Amino acid sequence: MRKRHAGMMLIVIGAVLTMSALLLFLYNCREDEQAGERADSILQQMEAELPEVMPAPLQGEAVPEESAEMKVVEIDGYGYIGYLEIPDLALRLPVMAEWDYKRLKIAPCRQFGAVGTNDLVIAAHNYDRHFGRLKTLQGEESVTFTDMDGIVTSYVVEKVETLKPTAVDEVQNSDYDLVLYTCTLGGKTRVTVFCNRKY
Repeated sequence: MRKRHAGMMLIVIGAVLTMSALLLFLYNCREDEQAGERADSILQQMEAELPEVMPAPLQGEAVPEESAEMKVVEIDGYGYIGYLEIPDLALRLPVMAEWDYKRLKIAPCRQFGAVGTNDLVIAAHNYDRHFGRLKTLQGEESVTFTDMDGIVTSYVVEKVETLKPTAVDEVQNSDYDLVLYTCTLGGKTRVTVFCNRKY
């Protein structure tokens, strides 16, 4: 009798755990979908603010002295510095001027640097519609960043690494022109993509 009761308890616990996992999966899918919808809506508003797009200055050309500053445009109460495109992942995402965990739920965020100083670092959640597929990049893919002045800067992926969350210096002072990163699914490590400008 006790064995039967214990067996029934294990079945009930298993069913509860399975249901909990399913509900968590469905919640994450919905959150991912909402993040993508918000990004699409922000991009539409952002494009209405942009002047005619133009390529960034080539290597050796004069760069404005204020290049460390990036134009910020407010949309829905948040500041944005432009948008990022990764054609190989079919991604086109607005980028916020500042980061915190609340902002990361809406769009990728600048964590450090600027385009003009060749040290821009952008973080995002691992939503499929944000940076969740960065791990599939292998190198040599194209990435572009269009700032709020309409200047398009082109990059190429140089390498993809998995780093510990404590590797802040390796990200912030990487000597690469653009760094993109996101958490892995377990959250214990970071998928990090290092890019350099195309000249």
